[in-house]
Amino acid sequence: MNTPLNTVVKLGDKELAKYTMAVTVMMTGVAAYKIRKFEECGLCNPTRTDSRQRLFADEDIEKIRQIALLEKEGVNLPGIKIILEMQKSVKKDNKEVRE
Repeated sequence: MNTPLNTVVKLGDKELAKYTMAVTVMMTGVAAYKIRKFEECGLCNPTRTDSRQRLFADEDIEKIRQIALLEKEGVNLPGIKIILEMQKSVKKDNKEVRE
């Protein structure tokens, strides 16, 4: 997140990366090693600071909770990736229909 001081970043609240790993663990109840595994599998993509610290947005928190729920229901990580991609595709299609 290397942003010049005179640059205004316009993001919605849900897109603003503001939670550290420790806070994310507390908010989601998901262990840090699992969140790192989710990232490794391409299921979430937190923002990184210049010092490589992960920062999570509200969208990431929601996604981590969803991934953890699917995993608890017995879906493996590759299956979860397919489900999330399908959901994203459906949302995109619905958005295009409304426009």
